[in-house]
Amino acid sequence: MIFLLTLYLLIYLVISYLSIYQYNVQITRILRMILGVGLLLFIFSILFNVTSTSWWAILLVLALVINIEITAFKHRIKDEKGVLILNLFTIMLTLLIIGVSFYIYGI
Repeated sequence: MIFLLTLYLLIYLVISYLSIYQYNVQITRILRMILGVGLLLFIFSILFNVTSTSWWAILLVLALVINIEITAFKHRIKDEKGVLILNLFTIMLTLLIIGVSFYIYGI
């Protein structure tokens, strides 16, 4: 499950990067939002019945999705300093999600 979660996170981050920085068209924005909701549903479905600490992973994924959407907004209004801080926060959240998943599954 950790491999699937990591793969889904990477796909979401790549699509988000492409939709924000490279191909800023309507279809990629819609795909980014659909993948964000899909990531939330995926993490909720695989971690809901594991332990009580699974709520941390769900909240971290929610923070990641919100962070990506704020990054898209900041990039659109040309706030480069804010975008840099949000990109670093995105990397940190991704590593935290993977780390918490390892902790939850006891690996």
